[in-house]
Order: sequence, then C-alpha cells, then structure tokens
Amino acid sequence: MMTTMSQRSWPTWPYRVFLVVLFFGPPAAALFIATGLPIMTDLGWLARDLLSTYVCPTPAKSYELLGAPMAVCTRCWGATIGLWLAWFDVQLGQRHQSLPRWFGWHWAIRLVTAAIPFGLWWLEIHYWPTASYEVLLLNGAIAGSTAGLFFCSLWPGLVITPSPQ
Repeated sequence: MMTTMSQRSWPTWPYRVFLVVLFFGPPAAALFIATGLPIMTDLGWLARDLLSTYVCPTPAKSYELLGAPMAVCTRCWGATIGLWLAWFDVQLGQRHQSLPRWFGWHWAIRLVTAAIPFGLWWLEIHYWPTASYEVLLLNGAIAGSTAGLFFCSLWPGLVITPSPQ
C-alpha cells in the first residue's frame, strides 16, 4: 500500500520549468545566433560562452542549427533528454504504483548509484575523444536519466514511497 510521507509537498511547476529551460535553451541559443540580429546574436553567444565555460566539458561537439552551434555539447543536451525521461518514468511509475525499490534507499546511496553513469562521461572524454555524436547523446541521456531519478526522489511530495511496515 502506498502512502504519502508526512512532509510538506513542494509544487512541481518549478521543476518542470527548469526542465523546459534546459531542453529548449541550447537550441534557442543557436537560433538566436543564426538570426544575425545584433542583440539576439549577442544573447546566443553569451549563453554559449557561459555554458561552454562553466557547464559543458566539450563544447566543440555540439549540434548545429542553421549553421550556429547549440549552447552545450551533444552529451549535455542528451542529459537534458535523460532528465525528461526520468520525469516521465516517475510519473508513469506513480500512476501504476510500480516505482523501483531504489526510491526507498537512503539518499546517499541513491546519490552514489546515480553518479556512476557520469563515470562514462569521463571515460568517453579521456579514452574515446572521437566518439560519434550518437554515442555522446546516448551517454548523456543515460547519465541524465539517473540524475533525474535522483532529483525526483529528493523533491518533497513528488515520489510517494511505501511506508515501512
């Protein structure tokens, strides 16, 4: 039997807004650059420069839209796709009451297990620098989905866990 925890629930709209910005932001930056309009182009390059400096490990490996690079590499954009996949997986699991036992584990163990796929990023960056964009996208999606499951497990009221009996 599934019961809610006694903690206060947070609204989910901020998390969904965050996911929308992460998904549409990088291609929007490329489209801003592609317009050629002074302010729009500058905003697109600003987003690209900020994200490629502080977030993205390999900005040179980004998809291009209309000849302009996206704000993050293919791997990072794959991670945003993985975050969405995790969101939909949690929503579907809640409806069918079929979330895995992983959601009941201690948060530190969930963090460690969610971080393991990010080791594939390091391996791929250091030992397979010529990996195709498809591999980068898949690698990012796997890591993003595990990170997304972890974030969903921490969001108060988003995941209903079984009460201990």
